[in-house]
Amino acid sequence: MNTQASNAGKIFIYTGNNETSGPVSKMLAEELIAAGYQVTDDSDQADLIACVGGDGTFLHFIQECNFPECPILGVNTGHLGFFQELEPADIPRFMTPLLAGDYQLQDISPVKATIYTGGTVKTHLGLNEVLIRGPYTHVTHFTVYIGDTKIQDFSGDGILFSTPVGSTAYNYALGGAIISPDLHALQMTPVAPSNTNAYRCFPSSIMYSDDHKVTIVPIRRTVSDPILLSYDGLDVIYDHIDKAEITKSNKSIRIIRFSKYDYWEKLTSKLL
Repeated sequence: MNTQASNAGKIFIYTGNNETSGPVSKMLAEELIAAGYQVTDDSDQADLIACVGGDGTFLHFIQECNFPECPILGVNTGHLGFFQELEPADIPRFMTPLLAGDYQLQDISPVKATIYTGGTVKTHLGLNEVLIRGPYTHVTHFTVYIGDTKIQDFSGDGILFSTPVGSTAYNYALGGAIISPDLHALQMTPVAPSNTNAYRCFPSSIMYSDDHKVTIVPIRRTVSDPILLSYDGLDVIYDHIDKAEITKSNKSIRIIRFSKYDYWEKLTSKLL
């Protein structure tokens, strides 16, 4: 985390679509305007962005605003609220430390999937995760490499690649490990791996340094199958892919955390 002071400037407020988010956004705007901020409808011109909603809203906002560089303040009107720093009732008493710059910035880097298909290259970023799988009900076959080393010929529904902050999302539901957000790691978790006499696949997650590149190459009948790529709840289907490379992105977002923030306390109260 990095410490940075802040002066009042332009703020963009992104609002979720549940019934509580609208009134909370209005209250937040009133508090910020009274503190000297100017509300803008252009996220690119903002000095500060506030996201009002749950974790799903936060992920949608990050994708829509293309991983903004300015500090982000999350206000939780959802359920878990891992990305959010404040509950609505906390807003008034945190105006003073916000204006004084009495907070830290948590840097979070997404995972990047680079897809090579038919001579073109496409990239997709997931703050939580990227999932690569074949058509539903089809067993998918990939050769998996870490760096230049072949790890395995994988057979199963697919493979999930998650960041530390995404380790508590779909990865956790798949039985993957929870990773502390201050570790420089990514996690590769199999989805319904096959373990038969014909196919032997790794049954649990593999955690590895985020400076490594993982490459997956379709093999057997999967070469001609469509491939589904999911990232933070968004889906895209490729008719086929030649290969996919998974790396840490050079982009990052910066989330405001006040002095009371304790990841492990939030984890135990929200999830464990």
